[in-house]
Amino acid sequence: MAVVYIKEQGACIKKHSNRLIIEKDGELLAELRLIRVTGISVIGNVQITTQALHTILQAGVDVSFFSGSGRYLSHMAPEHSKNIFLRLSQYHCYESMPDRLKFARAIVDNKISNQMEMIRQYRWSDSEYDYREDLKSLSEYQKTLGRKETVNGLMGVEGICSAIYFRSYAKMFKSGVSFQERNRRPPKDPINAILSLTYTFLTKEITAALEAESFELYLGFLHGIRYGRKSLALDLIEEFRQPAADRFVLRLFNKGMLGEDDFQMEDGAVRLKPNAFKQFCMAYEKWMQEPVNKNESQNFRDIIRQQADVLKQAVRENRIYQPFCWMEKDVQEECI
Repeated sequence: MAVVYIKEQGACIKKHSNRLIIEKDGELLAELRLIRVTGISVIGNVQITTQALHTILQAGVDVSFFSGSGRYLSHMAPEHSKNIFLRLSQYHCYESMPDRLKFARAIVDNKISNQMEMIRQYRWSDSEYDYREDLKSLSEYQKTLGRKETVNGLMGVEGICSAIYFRSYAKMFKSGVSFQERNRRPPKDPINAILSLTYTFLTKEITAALEAESFELYLGFLHGIRYGRKSLALDLIEEFRQPAADRFVLRLFNKGMLGEDDFQMEDGAVRLKPNAFKQFCMAYEKWMQEPVNKNESQNFRDIIRQQADVLKQAVRENRIYQPFCWMEKDVQEECI
């Protein structure tokens, strides 16, 4: 199942007879068939008629809206589960500090394991960087999680470990594109721009999976509560940053799919040029549909939906959540 990206500025999605069409200035650009579509991403100045929107939602397809530069704005989705009992269980787990810590600790512990796996799998034979010191530090900080009695304490360890991880991650790029450290809001270099964009696309997919299960998105176990922030989606993305996002970004640059010439400064931030953005969307879609394990058929979209269900069972039964733990056997190839 695929997500369709529509970025032709000035285009309009319309219903014509029993089908959807995409037009611009009276010219037919494409026909849109919803049989194997799970989502539509509308980027920039693209219109959708009311009739077309009704057809899309009735087919059970989500519509996500992005700015022209790829900033996530919002999305519309058909009504899914009405499971108020799941939300009540989620509120109970949040209000019980021991239960909340149980969920938050599992998320941070798993994220550190995924960071360590990312470092282990990189082909360091051509590098002089001593990645083993970073692995040792990550392991030592991971061991302290059991002694943390507050969510802020866990977040502190997570922040330190992410800084250590990005030291090694920065050394993995071979394209010559500069990347020293993680920065955002706005991203100051091409690699940070693509990391942020990939995390945005991934968070959108996780949000849709959690909404389908009827979770309260604004209530996260690790990220807590902040006005207007879908904290639960931020909780769940932590287990997918290294296997789904960071590996993808590394591949884009190390295989020469993106380079310095594909970026421009826009409103004080580094952004993809329009044609490069189109290439990014195509590469992301292909990546998300590829089997994660060469011996199985599951892709990352399947696993995201699977993990939303795993989280639902953990919340309902008040047991420890098991995030997606990325190990060498789970991937197609070692890191580039």
